[in-house]
Amino acid sequence: MTLLLDIAPFSPPVTPQNTGSDIYRRFEDDPDLLVIAVVDKAGRPVGLVERNAFLVRMAAQYGYALWSERPISHWMKTDPLIADGDMTVEEFCGRVMEERPSELLQGFIVTCAGRYAGVGTALSLLQVTAAATATHAAEMKRLAESAQDALAAKGRFLAVMSHEIRTPLNGVLAVAEIIRRKSRQEDLAPLVDTIVHSGGTLLRLLNDALDLSRAEASGLELREEPISAPAIIADTISLWSAQAELKGVTLNAVYDGPDELWVLADRVRIQQVVNNLVSNAMKFTRAGGVDVRLKAERRGQYVQLVGEVADTGPGVPEDRLQSIFTPFQQTEDGVRLGGAGLGLAVCRQILERMDGVIEARNNPEGGAIFTFSAPLHWLPKPVEAPPVTSPVEAAGGALHVLIVDDNATNRMVAQTLCEMFGCTCETVEDGAAAVEFAATGRFGLVLMDVKMPGMDGVEATRRIRSGRAAGSQVPILALTANADPTDAAFYRSCGMNGVVEKPVKPERLLEAMSAVLQQPVVPSLDIETEAA
Repeated sequence: MTLLLDIAPFSPPVTPQNTGSDIYRRFEDDPDLLVIAVVDKAGRPVGLVERNAFLVRMAAQYGYALWSERPISHWMKTDPLIADGDMTVEEFCGRVMEERPSELLQGFIVTCAGRYAGVGTALSLLQVTAAATATHAAEMKRLAESAQDALAAKGRFLAVMSHEIRTPLNGVLAVAEIIRRKSRQEDLAPLVDTIVHSGGTLLRLLNDALDLSRAEASGLELREEPISAPAIIADTISLWSAQAELKGVTLNAVYDGPDELWVLADRVRIQQVVNNLVSNAMKFTRAGGVDVRLKAERRGQYVQLVGEVADTGPGVPEDRLQSIFTPFQQTEDGVRLGGAGLGLAVCRQILERMDGVIEARNNPEGGAIFTFSAPLHWLPKPVEAPPVTSPVEAAGGALHVLIVDDNATNRMVAQTLCEMFGCTCETVEDGAAAVEFAATGRFGLVLMDVKMPGMDGVEATRRIRSGRAAGSQVPILALTANADPTDAAFYRSCGMNGVVEKPVKPERLLEAMSAVLQQPVVPSLDIETEAA
């Protein structure tokens, strides 16, 4: 904070008895001198002479002979602005602008213990204000850059942790899913279900952390596609009915709208909002039930989607209703029941990206009610796509697959799934071996891990695509824990035909394999062709 004493230099004052010629001489000798203080014998200010006013007035009204010998007390300003030197510039300017704004340009006197200490001018105020503004702007820029760096660093950290966590999680969930499909021992089913449920919870927490980081960095993207509005509720019932029954609570899910209503939206994100809200309601509902209602109303070319999830839990304390959508904000019950306090924050971020809103309120009869709404584009019913063919059918016979992954568990999982689909497989551990094997031309598909030591999947794909061997046009499907859409677009630009996110779900892998086998191979847009 800048004080007045810091900007008010001490300039020798004059007494009321000093003559006009004394003042004139002072101004003439010092062109930079703008004001002169007038003080009594005790050093207390009694007036002020302002340069321009003095010279103009004297020249216009009197001749030099008339005023040069007269005391300055005849022409000085007798009620100048006076302020204590301990006052800050901000305080002084605020006071003057309220009380005597027109006099600020005439200068002011600064005192210390009631006695003259210096004079200030509008120029000195402007200089310090400009300097403060420049300093503030520089500081704001530094803070903004620092905040951006922090967000970038957090994003990189989360991306690395996402990959490192998804890799072993892929093994856990995929093996559990394989056991669930192949096991005939009914007594193992609850244990397998627990593995799948716990792994899914861990995966949701991981996704929530990544989504929150992307939203803070304005990187939360929406991948819109035609979706059926009633299907949102159908998916909710399919996903949560078994858990509700297991917990002993009821789940009522109702759709209110046309049966054949299609919209353009990000199905994954909308379902993520609904699932986070239902998961939250299930967690807090010990008895009673959870009611889910989705209303879709067409308004011209738009559809207003309104969702509501109500529970019979303890509700939300009134003082937390406004902060419940802030990251890591939880009630005492929430802390006790577990969770990171990210689900509701992610819901808000997703809906804001969709130009929607979300709010919470308590039900007078008990429990909490969460309501969200979003405007979506209406679409006519799309033409039904042909059914997905198996990889073997798409390949026109037995499909031989090359699996590339440095992790033994991931290789085993991919091989088991491919064999379940009727394929034969070979496996390698690194990108260099993948290039060598692919060049033989005996594979109909390559499942390529991206992050591998030595030659990674991206470089291996570039080399496969740049080669002249028969296998240079083999379809390549990336299996990666890097789930960011930007990463997926980059992998495709390098020559890969599709991307499957880890942990790998059997249905998603089957669908992706069938899709890439029916696509023409797209050459890499970023190939560094080796010299022949």
